[in-house]
Amino acid sequence: MTADEKTNQIASLIAPLHARSWQSAYRGIMPDHFLDFVVEGERLAHWRRRVRELEEGNGEIFLARLNDEPVGFLCIEANEMAETGIEGAYVNNLHVLPHLKRQGIGTALLQHGAEWARRQGYKSMFLFVFEDNTAARAFYRADGWHTVDRMMSELPGGALAAELRLVKQI
Repeated sequence: MTADEKTNQIASLIAPLHARSWQSAYRGIMPDHFLDFVVEGERLAHWRRRVRELEEGNGEIFLARLNDEPVGFLCIEANEMAETGIEGAYVNNLHVLPHLKRQGIGTALLQHGAEWARRQGYKSMFLFVFEDNTAARAFYRADGWHTVDRMMSELPGGALAAELRLVKQI
């Protein structure tokens, strides 16, 4: 298998999970048109690009499977924001199929991410979550994450939404 074929295979596994997660969790946060008609292709293009970058050694993707079917993933990266004062490994994405949430999949993926981060020498992890994504915020709070910052982020179509930066010591 060539490197491009491997990249496309990985992207093809996680992009649909990412899109379905956004379609469920971000309804009312992101524009409906984007979620209904654009997100699937946009996430596939995004992951084709990101998988190549991650293969250069600055991150890892952990894929959860159930009966050999992909059901969730975590993308964790070496922190390239250290110069801004943000410490820790960056949990760039954590997504689980909506109908399988609350079954321990996300928690298990975060545990794998924490193990990876510790091996890289990190003592903490951080991530960003939309302030209006109350279900995700409750999940992270129950897992020991703490809010340390709030900022505005641009959404597809140019709208703005508040995001929180959460941190967890590992």
